[in-house]
Order: sequence, then structure tokens, then C-alpha cells
Amino acid sequence: MQELLKDFIITGALELGFKLTENQADKFLKYLSELKKWNRKINLTGLREDKLIITRLFLESLTFLYGFPPHFLTPQGERVGEGAKNILDIGTGAGFPGIPIKILHPEISSTLMDSSKKKIAFLKHICRELNLSDVECIAERVERIAVLDKYRGYYDVILSKAVGDIGILLKASFPLLKAEGLFITQKGDNLETELKGAEVELTKGKWVIKDILEIDKPMFGRKFKLVKIQKCFT
Repeated sequence: MQELLKDFIITGALELGFKLTENQADKFLKYLSELKKWNRKINLTGLREDKLIITRLFLESLTFLYGFPPHFLTPQGERVGEGAKNILDIGTGAGFPGIPIKILHPEISSTLMDSSKKKIAFLKHICRELNLSDVECIAERVERIAVLDKYRGYYDVILSKAVGDIGILLKASFPLLKAEGLFITQKGDNLETELKGAEVELTKGKWVIKDILEIDKPMFGRKFKLVKIQKCFT
């Protein structure tokens, strides 16, 4: 069964354009196992079936990489020093999209943020289990850290997987992003309504919508969009 799931992960990632190493595929399997184990104690996901967890959580998370400029990431598996990019995942829950991206690109510096202390406890555990370094897990709301000097202008990319209103997230993200940094979020059919509601913040914060990518892969059984918004140079 484990080998079949491993093949499913490798094949799915390849269909998206990502070639996993054996080690990376094994980390996804370990992630799956620990997620299911902890899910019996705390509510990490409503999904129960292995292949649904793999497609809807692991593989959907990898599609966020479509929004990254090529120079933001090194070739898979390479480690870099001062050139590493700083990524913040807001409302990460059980680590989505942050941990799947970190597995694929260990060179990035990741911050995983969620208001639930129990979920953050799981994230710290899974980072140890998967031997993921340079990951900070914070049990806090983004509005609270947005005022701290430590994080202001620190991040190259901020991610959010269908969590919260775009306007609110942009307002909180603005002070945290570097000039010309990117905010990338995943949205469904309500995208147009949300963007209309965020018009004031888009103008006030001097944001530019760089791209809206429609993700339509049979494996997901649904369509969704990735919205890529850039903070203007100030």
C-alpha cells in the first residue's frame, strides 16, 4: 500500500511539472502518516482518504510554485546561503501550502503561522520528523506580528491557501513584505467578488495584480485560481 501511495505522489507531482526525489516522496509519505495520526487527536483536516489528502492538500499546495518568479528558487535539492528567500504562510493549518513547498525546496526560509497552538505543536513535530530546517512556527494572528520590527519588510513571498478575505490579508501583509514582494493566494468561484471588495486596499496599498492563474487539472476534480499580487516599490 505504501509503495502504491508513493507512486501516486510521484506521478501526481510529475503531472504538475515537479520531479520528486525518492527522499522527498518518502517525506510526503511520513507527512501523510503523521497527519492522520494527529488528526485523531486534534482537527487538522476533514479529509480522511489517503489519495484525497495527497491531491487536495499536498499536490494543490505545490501549485503555488507556479506563481513564484524563476529566480526566487534554486533548482530542486540545492542549498543556498544568503540568497535564500523568506516565505510566510498565513493560516497554514496543518502546513499548507508551506510544508509541501519546503519539502520540494529546502533552500527557502519558511515561517508557518496559525492562530491555533495545537496546530503549531503539530507543525513543530512534523518539521522534526521530516528533518526540515530553517522553519519558524508561530502561534499568532498575522495582524499581531505585522507591527513587530523583526518581521517588517522581511518576506519575499506571503502565501495563503483559501484562508480569509483578500482585502484583510493584503492589509496585514503589506508591512511584512519587502518592496516588490509577492502575495499569492488560492481562491475558488468567489474570486471576482473578493477582488471587488478589496479594491480600496489594492489602491491604498499600491498593489498590482500581476497574474491570475487558473488551475484545471483532472486530478483535483475541481478548478481553482491562484492570484499573484505584487507590492509596489515604495
